[in-house]
Amino acid sequence: MANPLYKRIFSSAFIATIMTILDNDDESIEAIMLLELESEPVANRVPRQRCRTRSFTGHQMLCHILSGHHECCYHHFRMSAIIFIALRDALVERGLISSTRNMTDDEQLGIFLYGVGHGVANRILAKTFQHSGETISRHFNNVLRGIVRLKDDYIMLPSSNAAVHPRIRDNPNFYPFKNNIGAIDGTHIPVVVERSKQAPLRCRKGFTSQNMMAAVSFDLNFLFVCTRWEGSAAGMRVLRWACEIGGFVVPEGKYYLVDSGYANTEKFLAPYRGERYHISQFDASTRAHVHRNSRDLYNHRHAQLRNVVERTFGILKKRFKILNVATPFSYSMLDCYGMLYNT
Repeated sequence: MANPLYKRIFSSAFIATIMTILDNDDESIEAIMLLELESEPVANRVPRQRCRTRSFTGHQMLCHILSGHHECCYHHFRMSAIIFIALRDALVERGLISSTRNMTDDEQLGIFLYGVGHGVANRILAKTFQHSGETISRHFNNVLRGIVRLKDDYIMLPSSNAAVHPRIRDNPNFYPFKNNIGAIDGTHIPVVVERSKQAPLRCRKGFTSQNMMAAVSFDLNFLFVCTRWEGSAAGMRVLRWACEIGGFVVPEGKYYLVDSGYANTEKFLAPYRGERYHISQFDASTRAHVHRNSRDLYNHRHAQLRNVVERTFGILKKRFKILNVATPFSYSMLDCYGMLYNT
């Protein structure tokens, strides 16, 4: 079958038009091309297809989750519906978020929590909540800024008259640590940065990261979070900065447990070096649980108590999957996770 374009070009009417142009116009070639482009049939264009065609909106999905089974909300947003509503009210009352014409404050918070809880990309959030990528990004960052503003209301240092924790008070093995109020350690959060900035952020394990130091209570809550440090920074350097500049204060007569990577001081109690320390080395199923000397016994009790900070980091990373994925977010992103964890 002959091409319809050929029939149109070689028709007598079309040739007559071309001849007229050649006679009267100096820029004949450009005119012929424009004439052909204008006559291009619309049918040759690829039709646009709507992307978000789901029968229910993101807000309707959110309402269904919040009013459904109590585990459903936790699975989606990593917190119960009661805590979700309380957090939303706190953000709204402070004027940190507000409903817009196309999105409620509930949905804005839901987008953020779903994103950090499951570590999904912007496109997945756009598909899940039926909004454009630009809208998702704008509200995600707005909620992030609001939650960081609430950090001081949820992460607080203990006072000097803090009572002895029941775990220590009720266990004679731990009572010698009666003035201990928690444990300190650091963890590395993977990040994405420009190649020219990677050197100071590369940690000893070989990937680019942020060094996050935290003080944790025996209730598995964050008492202090220090971010903004490169992955190559030593833990003692971060702790020293936190005490001198970062606002980290240890109450008089109290102390935290730290590992052997920190200096042993009046306020930071480290284990003995050269002795067993890790809990796995004190296997109760074998004779390894028999303590060799007083230092060995001290290290065992020290490790049992300090393990609380490692457990807290483990729960934090399982609860918010985005911490296991390298992202280009700023240091302030880490500040919000401790706050969300404590809610």
